[in-house]
Amino acid sequence: MGNIQPGTYKIGSGNFVGRVKYARADYDFAVDGGAIGTITMRGDTIPNGAILLDSFVSVTTGFTPTTTTTVALTVQSAGDLRAAALTNASPAVISTTGAKRLLVDQADADLVQLTADRAISLVIAAGAVTAGKCSVVVAYVELA
Repeated sequence: MGNIQPGTYKIGSGNFVGRVKYARADYDFAVDGGAIGTITMRGDTIPNGAILLDSFVSVTTGFTPTTTTTVALTVQSAGDLRAAALTNASPAVISTTGAKRLLVDQADADLVQLTADRAISLVIAAGAVTAGKCSVVVAYVELA
């Protein structure tokens, strides 16, 4: 194994620039509740200027709606990870367990670049959630 060259791909405190980084945030109905509104998920903050590359959600407990509940996953603007959709609609992204990809339908011109430090949020609308647990992972890159 070779030596790491000091200063290579580093700025200031040793953060790697131009390399893919990951942010993780968690939601658990038992801890965070399920009322209509925006819930800031517990976990990492993605830094200002970061460009979001990809994301996925790992659902360990399927989300249970009360009525026509919609859920969106957001970092900077409405539904930039997952647009608001019925929790029990097809494809069943958060109503069934397992890992599902998010943020893959973005065109190149529509990549999200953050304008401030941001947390990952879960937005519940049209009806509360009565169960659910998931983790969201976002891949991003910083250019400066």
